[in-house]
Amino acid sequence: MDTLQLKRNNEKIKKKRKAEGIDRRKKTLIKKAYELGEFDGIDVALIICKHGRYTTYRSTERKTWPPSMAEIQTAYPIPKNMIPEDMKKRVSRHGGGFKLPEEKKSSANNDAGA
Repeated sequence: MDTLQLKRNNEKIKKKRKAEGIDRRKKTLIKKAYELGEFDGIDVALIICKHGRYTTYRSTERKTWPPSMAEIQTAYPIPKNMIPEDMKKRVSRHGGGFKLPEEKKSSANNDAGA
């Protein structure tokens, strides 16, 4: 094998490992949503979109669940609508422990440069 073929094989392996990691995270997320609904009595709706393909989970069979965005926004008490930036702020405020994927890469690059 020449170096070009080795690079291609390595890239394929990296892509496959990344896809497997994402699939594991997706399964874990669905399992956690199930556990929240089943064991804690919380109504859960989960929507995952990967490459235009949707995976959904809901903890109840009610036709009215999950509610529409309009219903959520008019609910009382006012709902917490979280976006990725909110999670980054929470993580940085509490420090250590949980790191988002981008932070792991940047911290690894900073360590290598030191």
